[in-house]
Amino acid sequence: MTIDERLVNSNFPLPAIREINMAKHPTSISLGLGELKNFPVDNKITNVFRNIDTEKALSYAPNAGVPELRYAIAIEHQKYDGFNYTEDNVIVTIGVQNAMYATIKTLAGLGAKRVLIPDIHFGIYKKIPEYFNLDVHTYRLTPDFGIDYNHLESILLNDDIVILNSPANPTGRVLSNNEQEELSLLLNKKLTNGYVISDEIYNKLIYDGETPAPFSKYFNRTITLNGVSKSGAVAGMRVGWCICRNTALAKAIVSANASIISCPPTINQLAALPVVCGETTKTISDYNNILNTNRNIACNILAKANIEFNLPKGSFYLFPKVKNIINGDIKTFCINTASMANGVVVIPGSAFSAPDYIRISLASSEIEEGMNRLINAIKL
Repeated sequence: MTIDERLVNSNFPLPAIREINMAKHPTSISLGLGELKNFPVDNKITNVFRNIDTEKALSYAPNAGVPELRYAIAIEHQKYDGFNYTEDNVIVTIGVQNAMYATIKTLAGLGAKRVLIPDIHFGIYKKIPEYFNLDVHTYRLTPDFGIDYNHLESILLNDDIVILNSPANPTGRVLSNNEQEELSLLLNKKLTNGYVISDEIYNKLIYDGETPAPFSKYFNRTITLNGVSKSGAVAGMRVGWCICRNTALAKAIVSANASIISCPPTINQLAALPVVCGETTKTISDYNNILNTNRNIACNILAKANIEFNLPKGSFYLFPKVKNIINGDIKTFCINTASMANGVVVIPGSAFSAPDYIRISLASSEIEEGMNRLINAIKL
């Protein structure tokens, strides 16, 4: 079969999240995309763009990213897990999806065979390993979206790649320090030749309970993925990174990623520095206060409607179970509700391999009206 014949006979669908958002009616309220849209961006970020050294900003960066940003990331991460990181441990990427792609590509090239992902997960956790012909297996979550350690232990091989996500998209679940320590006991015993990829992009957006340390504090063979998209309310800047203790592995990821992107945009990396260096802490605290308020409003509305949910503590998502209250296919319901006049955009759980649920973003100034529209649509 030729390339053209395969194109005719193949389907290349958009991610469900984008599909639903593209169906949005102009009068609908969006509780859909995963960004702090319309949240005020700290002026320390925007001032970088206003006062930039254009000669530097418009020049190529090193493949691994500008040294000052990599150094700042290393120092910041060291504060929380105690390892003596340098810029050689850090690879700057075009967002966390690029970080995940480059990391999986590298590990596949080094002989990785299997990837274990949570059974409720962001779609790229499955899709990217499949690009590289890795076997993908899911480990179970508990009813409150924690990790089922017994099941993970029963399927874990010593050279697996295990993907973690905390705070989690789409569930809002945060693994506590105690839970991470318990998990590390299992992994230190069994995962002797594999790696953990810990996606911590929401780690500064925790509005209830303790702020846990990065998982690398508990498990040395951790590759941490992070970025400024969420905590800086600058999703369009697309600045992410990987950091790991093994500098040989970091060098391998740089090499793999250089053939994909060459290097991240220099100007965006310089604008990320205030977030990484802690200069926007007050603004992030304000974001968390808003998200906490919005969570409580949304949860109260769900509770009054007798809709089952777990209380999220981080990220900015609420993931209620609606299987028994929505008639018909939930994805179809989401498309119809988004496209109707005065509707609301929510994401079907099928986008996260959890078809009984919907994902609601708390990052909206219209959360109460949006939630009321959702309840009314469910009752139709």
